Amino acid sequence: MSEEQAPEKMVYSDKPDFKFMAAYEAYSRAFDNADAAVRGALNEAITKLHDDKMDYNYFYSTINQHIQGADKGSSFRRARIEGQRKQEYAKDERKRGRNERYRG
Repeated sequence: MSEEQAPEKMVYSDKPDFKFMAAYEAYSRAFDNADAAVRGALNEAITKLHDDKMDYNYFYSTINQHIQGADKGSSFRRARIEGQRKQEYAKDERKRGRNERYRG
């Protein structure tokens, strides 16, 4: 494809839906890092999503295929979340409450 025929980024400002704006943000990031052939597919996906001809699950699976194609070296790592049992939390809250009452 030549420079004149390169797909341009689609701009939608008439749909203030949060889900669509989040999808558009994902599309925008993928579009910026893609080549001309992938950009055409991304434009088609966002257009179908905007016109309600595609659901969000299928849209994100399409976007993820193109993102994963560009990022073959990276992998997903799960972060460990430290939690607390209800009883421990209640005990800590009672102690914090006592300390706040008697400090003043």
